[in-house]
Parts: sequence; C-alpha cells; structure tokens
Amino acid sequence: MNNNINANGGVGDRNADRNGDRNYQIPAHLLQNLPRPRSVTFTMNVRQLEWMYITWDAARNRVRQQLYHPDLPFDPYPLPPVWPEETRAMMILWIARERRIFEMELEELEYLLGLRGAR
Repeated sequence: MNNNINANGGVGDRNADRNGDRNYQIPAHLLQNLPRPRSVTFTMNVRQLEWMYITWDAARNRVRQQLYHPDLPFDPYPLPPVWPEETRAMMILWIARERRIFEMELEELEYLLGLRGAR
C-alpha cells in the first residue's frame, strides 16, 4: 500500500525512480564533480584534554545523581568558558569521536552476549 499517493496528488511515490524502485542510485556523472571528503585530524593540548576528562567526570556524576539520588539538589551549572572557534570545533569533534567509540563498544558487547545476530 502506498500511503504517499494522496500526498503526491495521486501520482505515486515521487521518492522512487520511474520504475518505482526506491533503491535509486545517484548517477556516476553527478558524483564525479562532488568534492571528496578530506582527512581531518585534530589535536588538543594536554591541558585541554585534562579539562575535557575532568568535565566528563563531572557530567557522569550528575547523571549518576539523577539516576540514583534524584531527591538531592543539583549543583548549578557553571558558566561555560569562552573558547576560540578552533578549540570549540576540536572539542565537538572529540565528543563525536568518543560517542562513536562508546556506541561501537556497546555493539560489540551485544554481539559477545549473543543479543545481536552473528556477523
């Protein structure tokens, strides 16, 4: 059943190609002019990394308090420091990397415990 027919004026699924194939591939001649992604590396100095881990530990403590002791009052959030734009971008990349690593570790744990299908 195509629920998009009414929304598309009775024409059918406009997200598909002419034959109704939803697995439409982008033609190669359109892809050849796209810029290729660059390899991005970033560095943070030791002090910045220490600050990130200390702040991460504070975030963990706040989450634990929310889970196990919600009756206790929370400390107010401190004012965030003002970061140069480059440092701010580095921290965003670092957090995204750590989040992805954590997701990969949990996925591996699920495989090892037999909670996901075998690879």
